[in-house]
Amino acid sequence: MNHELTFAVSAGDPDGIGYDLCALLHKKKLGFHVLIYADKKILVSRAKLLGMNILHNKKITIVDVKKNRKIKCNRDLVLESINKAIESCINKTAHALVTLPINKEKLSTSKYLFTGHTEYIAKALKVKKQPIMTFIGNSNIIVATHSTHLSLLDAIKKVKKNNLIKNIQLLHSSLKNQLRINDPKILVTGLNPHAGENNLFGNEEKKFIIPAINKLKRLQISIDGPVPADTALLKDNMNNYDCIYYMYHDQALCAFKALFFETGVNLTLGLPILRTSVDHGTAEELVGKKDKISIKSFLNALNLAQKFTQE
Repeated sequence: MNHELTFAVSAGDPDGIGYDLCALLHKKKLGFHVLIYADKKILVSRAKLLGMNILHNKKITIVDVKKNRKIKCNRDLVLESINKAIESCINKTAHALVTLPINKEKLSTSKYLFTGHTEYIAKALKVKKQPIMTFIGNSNIIVATHSTHLSLLDAIKKVKKNNLIKNIQLLHSSLKNQLRINDPKILVTGLNPHAGENNLFGNEEKKFIIPAINKLKRLQISIDGPVPADTALLKDNMNNYDCIYYMYHDQALCAFKALFFETGVNLTLGLPILRTSVDHGTAEELVGKKDKISIKSFLNALNLAQKFTQE
């Protein structure tokens, strides 16, 4: 592998702004190489829609996933882009994977439910333990979720003592080994409003969460909680903890996206490769609207990959 860092980018849904972001990236001065896995014809067409007649940046290579491949539909195109980008990380052509937005509904079929990048990549890499979905804002606070993309009912069912212990141990290990945080300090939220308020609004805190926290403390993990989820992301907590661990996806993301919607980055921990992603959707209504598209999250995802690869 070359000494200069190289990142693999899967362009995402061709009907969304992923291809716009890939085109706009060509205008940026980059301190690393980027391999964009996409349909080159669509990317060139999208660039013209944005008023860009030439796609040229010596740091960027467009890898046409349709070349020598029989791809019949957008679903196949999106999955092939992801697969090829993952493959480049496995064979050390790229140092990290950066994914752009996909549409889960479009990728799902009657026989296969596509629940998200995180689950798909973990399966492709044959990871047995559920990876940890985390998010990083411009304050450097890390937000993690106990479950990934599940219905609320299923997410609640996963809040069990042993599940919490296993997942937080993996999180703690990843914070130390992947992100180089020497002694990670973790704050855990409750599941219920006001963290249950002494069983007034539910007993999951007393039954599962507190016993898990006590066990983790005995394992020499620096951890506190449970605290009410609605105030967990206050400034004092962001200053005093490295990671805030929420019980389910939307419990974390409602607060996080309110603060860091344009700048936040999705980081998956617990994988054998480094993977970051933008923290927004396909935004099909913004396609071709150069003045309304923000590239900040994409650049942050690339820069974060650079940061954690160099450390």
